[in-house]
Order: sequence, then structure tokens, then C-alpha cells
Amino acid sequence: MTSTITGINTGIIRHAQQFQALALKIKHQHGQESLVFIPALPLRDLYIWLEHRLYLQSQRNAKDKATFKTRQHVATQALHHNIPELNQKHMLHADIRQRVTGFAPGEAKQQGSELVFSLEGENRLTVLIDDTQIALLISAISHAINNAGMHELSLRIASLLDFLPMYDADMKENGEMEYDTYQHAAWKIELFTHYLALVYHFTDENGQPQACGTIVKSRVRGDMKDAQAVAQRLLAFSPRLKKLEGKPCRISVATLASGKGLLSQQHGLRALYQLCQKTLLAPATAE
Repeated sequence: MTSTITGINTGIIRHAQQFQALALKIKHQHGQESLVFIPALPLRDLYIWLEHRLYLQSQRNAKDKATFKTRQHVATQALHHNIPELNQKHMLHADIRQRVTGFAPGEAKQQGSELVFSLEGENRLTVLIDDTQIALLISAISHAINNAGMHELSLRIASLLDFLPMYDADMKENGEMEYDTYQHAAWKIELFTHYLALVYHFTDENGQPQACGTIVKSRVRGDMKDAQAVAQRLLAFSPRLKKLEGKPCRISVATLASGKGLLSQQHGLRALYQLCQKTLLAPATAE
């Protein structure tokens, strides 16, 4: 059963200063309420979807934006007047059956979009959120995280919202590649448009030229400025690329494909290898 959102409240559960879960309390129509606890990974997925909806809002024309802003103001006021109570007792006596094990968007409706939270014990909570409510939900989540002093968590989540890492690879001297693959739900891949290949050229401790590469799916084409920002944020995320943190690197970028389809592993890794060879001695480029 799908319930509409009429009010929200948020809090943080932590243990020894470590983030455990975001508590999200939702008030529905007829005064009913739901409380779920969202760990870091499902929370990141929720953020990715919410941020994508904000991006779509930013693409509206000026007339539609003005109309939307008016509706958003009305929706925000209504949510502020229906904030459900969330206190320490609710947090201390959290039921394991309220723990979120996964998040995925459901069907798009005329009145909004479904949010589907999978819970422990194979239960589900499905709620309907209007686009006019999304900005306040993001604000409430961010406020709870920052109010708990977990700025690093907030920055880590925010740094991974505008792209998806697909493959990371080390280029070996014998021409082979050693790579890692990241698995993503189909709905996340479809939020992004362009597959980008990025190659990091650097010098090892023996003064020998080396290269690492990565494939990401992003909303933007291979503009060098945008790609450089993604390349830097990837260093903190990828175990294979982390060794490059603090090292001078020359980065080359190429757009491999555009669209909602899936780039095959074989195609992606072959293109990454070819970009590495093409840019081995050339200046950094964006194609």
C-alpha cells in the first residue's frame, strides 16, 4: 500500500561517534505514522535519486520554474505544520524490523514518485513523495547529519551524487589490465547519460611512468574541468586509485557513449586501454 507524505522528521543514531543510521519519521494521511532507520548505503542511494530529481527541476523553463516555486512554498509550509514527534525514546528502542536494507524508486505517479524502502524481514514501506517536497526532505536529512557533527559523512555522500563508478583498472607493463567492477541497480545507471573514460598518468617511486584508469557514468560529457573534479573525488572512493592521493597526475578524458543503455565491460575496458595508449606521451585532453 502506498501512503502520501504529510510531514517528516529526522534524527541520527550513532555508536561511539560512528554513524549507524538516519531515523526518518513520516506522517501520512489520516494521522498515521511510519518510522524507519536508514544505514549509510541505502541513504546514499536515496540521496542519489533525490539529487537527480532536483537536477530535473533545474532543467525546467522559466515559466514552469515560477509555477513550481509557488507550489513548493505551499508544500513546504504544509510539511512544517505536520512535523511528527521524534524523541530519544524512539531512537533507543528502535525495532530491527524498521531497519532499511535497500532503497529503490517505484512507479512515477501523476501526483509524484514512489519511494520503496525494503525492510528487515522482507517487509516494505512505500510512500508517495511530490517533487515539491523533495528539497525539504534533503534539507531535513542534511540538517540531522550536520547537527550530529558528522560533516565528513555529509561530504562523502555529497561527493558521489553526480556520477557512478563502473570500472577501475591498473595498466600493467605486459599490456594486461587488472580491474575492479562496481555493481549498480539498473535504476541508478539510467539516471546518468554519458560514459566517461579517465586515465591517470603518474610516475612511480622508481621514476617509471605508470597509468591507472576508470570508467564512470555521469550527467556531463567529458568537459575537462568537470572531469578533473570527478577524477579527484574518485581517489577517496576507489581502493585501487587511492594510492594516487597527493601524487601529481596527468589526467586524460574521453566520452565513450551517451544514452541510458549499459556499456559492456569488454567495450569499456578496451576503450580505457586504448585511451591509455593514445595519451601515454600526449598532453591531457578531453574528448
